[in-house]
Amino acid sequence: MKEIKPVKSNTLHYYMAGLTILFAVTFSYTFNSKIDINGDNCAYYMLATSIAGGHGYSDITSEAYNPTNVFPPGYPLLMSFIRIFTDGFFPQKVLNGLFLLGSVLLLFFFVRKNKLPDSLAFVASAVVLLNYQVLHFATMMMSEMSFLFFAVLTLWFLCKADDGKPFWKDRYFYLAIFSAAYCYHVRTQGIAMAAAVLGYFLFTKRWKEMLAFAGGFVVCLMPWMLRNRIIGTGQSRYLSMINIANPWRPETGTLSVSEIISRFFETFGMLVSKAVPNSILPYFSTDYISPSVWSEWGTAVILFAVIGIGIWQLGRYKYLFLFYIVATFGVISLFSTPSENRYITSLLPFLEVGLIVGLYTVLSFGIRKMKITKAFSPWLLIPLFFFSYPKLEQAHAQNKAPFPANYRNFFAIAEEVHKKLPASTMVCSRKSELFYMYGKNAVCGYVWTEDDRELIQGLIQSKTEYVVVEQLGYSSTARYLYPAVQKHPELFKTVIHLPDPDTYLLKFDREKAVEKFNK
Repeated sequence: MKEIKPVKSNTLHYYMAGLTILFAVTFSYTFNSKIDINGDNCAYYMLATSIAGGHGYSDITSEAYNPTNVFPPGYPLLMSFIRIFTDGFFPQKVLNGLFLLGSVLLLFFFVRKNKLPDSLAFVASAVVLLNYQVLHFATMMMSEMSFLFFAVLTLWFLCKADDGKPFWKDRYFYLAIFSAAYCYHVRTQGIAMAAAVLGYFLFTKRWKEMLAFAGGFVVCLMPWMLRNRIIGTGQSRYLSMINIANPWRPETGTLSVSEIISRFFETFGMLVSKAVPNSILPYFSTDYISPSVWSEWGTAVILFAVIGIGIWQLGRYKYLFLFYIVATFGVISLFSTPSENRYITSLLPFLEVGLIVGLYTVLSFGIRKMKITKAFSPWLLIPLFFFSYPKLEQAHAQNKAPFPANYRNFFAIAEEVHKKLPASTMVCSRKSELFYMYGKNAVCGYVWTEDDRELIQGLIQSKTEYVVVEQLGYSSTARYLYPAVQKHPELFKTVIHLPDPDTYLLKFDREKAVEKFNK
């Protein structure tokens, strides 16, 4: 491909303005002003509140402010700067949107730096802003967008560090180490970025850079690891999940090494044949429960072939892209949690860029071979954008709709607790983080066990005063909590009952439970 001359700066400004305008349109159209009902976004918010309040990285759901490592600290730390000034959700969601915009602009410059047409860099970056999955997470208080930003920033710093200086004299090399380390501190999945960079240095035979990067990365990880060791919070919870058969059914036990390997390849196949096509092709519906069929594998092979062709146009950085994609799939495949396409959200922009560059390369080659015209314009790929509209319209409708009735009841009980009970009142429920956001009281979860005595003992030990029996759709309530309540009705008195669907706030008689179970 002929080397492309850099566009004039004013034209470059037009491209940047175009991406910014497209971001403003799609982000505002799919924006969700409500809190997301997944629960994890509440946990991030609460950790940011703890940092902003001067309590460190702690659990604020009890008066003890116990140190925690439930999530890596990177995203709550970023949130805390806003949390100091406001407790609103809106600014936090805008921050996530800005991380997305920053990522897209950096991807534009990254593609452009690899001597591809500026118009192609624009189209490849713009398509990221039309991805339903990416926009869906951009309007949550979740870590995906900040993770994406620091992943792309790592690539950009490596690009800048390759401009000729010895690496030990180049500030961009050190910034790349810091950015990759912060990636890991946002999501443990960030270890894939470190592996990709090391693989890149290995394949380009840059041994000194590889050793220096590895050493710098480990040094950046040490403060968090030492902090956890000193306070006794143990290792990352994600590491402990690798050999668990089902995290939502602890009674199912653990897996053998052969079973872990089998699950790894099963998940890897699901990601390739189902999750990626479902996330990149907006009209490609997927059944994640049934085994992959030949048509899904055929679609995946074609899709990854085009993506691979696109990545191969990125010069020496093709290895970095390829290693990052493979390493990310590998890390995700180790998780025991059925993830569908959730955990590839931060990888999708890289795949989208590869797809668009690949399409451009294939079509350009075909047109030249058939002698239709001398060149293929990237602008002719823009009609593909319109395939994204149905999914964006679906996201718009979902995000503007009110909470489902089961969540409205759950939040209504939390608001009543906030109005009528002291903040120190301990309430036990499923999705306790969500309950805290409306109740502003001490919260805890119940023990996931089919042994009713063990579950009641857990309520006693956590000093539970009230229990919420809800119908949010999670099987643990029906499997663990509800049978224990039914078996010991004398320990639970109904305080609030909301119908359609039935949702209860029960007063737990802790003294009677102690007397009954400690005989």
